[in-house]
Amino acid sequence: MDKRKENSQREWVARSIAEGVRERVPKGELCIADSLIQKALNCPEVGFQERRAFVAVMNLDIFTLSPIYPEQGKRLPASGETVWPALKEWTTETSLFTFALLDGAFEWGLRTMGFQEFLLLPRSSPLILKGFIRSVEELNGSLIRLLAESGIDGIILADDIAFSKGLMLQPSVLREYFFPSLSRQVALAERSGLPVFYHSDGRYWDVVEDVIEAGFAGLHCVDRASGMDISRLQAKVGNSLCLWGHLDAGDAEKAGDPVMRQELLHSAQQLARDKRFILGTNSGLFEGMDIEGLRALYRSLDAS
Repeated sequence: MDKRKENSQREWVARSIAEGVRERVPKGELCIADSLIQKALNCPEVGFQERRAFVAVMNLDIFTLSPIYPEQGKRLPASGETVWPALKEWTTETSLFTFALLDGAFEWGLRTMGFQEFLLLPRSSPLILKGFIRSVEELNGSLIRLLAESGIDGIILADDIAFSKGLMLQPSVLREYFFPSLSRQVALAERSGLPVFYHSDGRYWDVVEDVIEAGFAGLHCVDRASGMDISRLQAKVGNSLCLWGHLDAGDAEKAGDPVMRQELLHSAQQLARDKRFILGTNSGLFEGMDIEGLRALYRSLDAS
């Protein structure tokens, strides 16, 4: 890989995130299931080379690297127990803008304590909640420093704080306990020059301004099925955030039809025009999705 070309690709993606799309529209996915790659490439195992080949087939500009936690993430690990598969290869052997995915305290709490117990903590045991959030912040701080030293390009902090109808906790609770910690993690990453995106499924209208105030560069997952209309969201945030997502599984299937693909292409071009925007699915790519239609859409976007 020509180093000038590699740097150029990373730089234009970074510019699109920070300033707005001036060149091609960046394309990326939050996650890609290995089973989907196996089927698409007809390969028995999936490692770095297979993932890299699939990303190239899909014409993606961004790759998101997910960690492997001990015990399937059922307990909060030490930073040294967290494995980042092929981290060096992704950052040194590809021209892709590479994000690392970290879970926030909300996600860790739901996973390790269970839904009901964790959501009751603000009232039942606020000191325990504060201590837990602090532990997650320390874990992520250690990982952010390691990732920055390893050449990662950006961070995604994932916290599914919302249902399709609204937030799981009151906005005031999220502001008191969670967003101050998230803000400190963003500031730590920014000191190393890393843009940070916030990910949540669901309907999170009530905390969009809190995401901006916390210093996030972008927001992933804009789910129409949950009432998160991307045009309305763009109008609300202006260029304060880079919006990443917009497509759902139904859109991927529709993209197989040339007429529908042209409509999706036009929509993506309008959303990207002088705006901070990344095109991708809200969910990531999973087995059973029609990736041929999506691939055709992504290739059409590059050719337009």
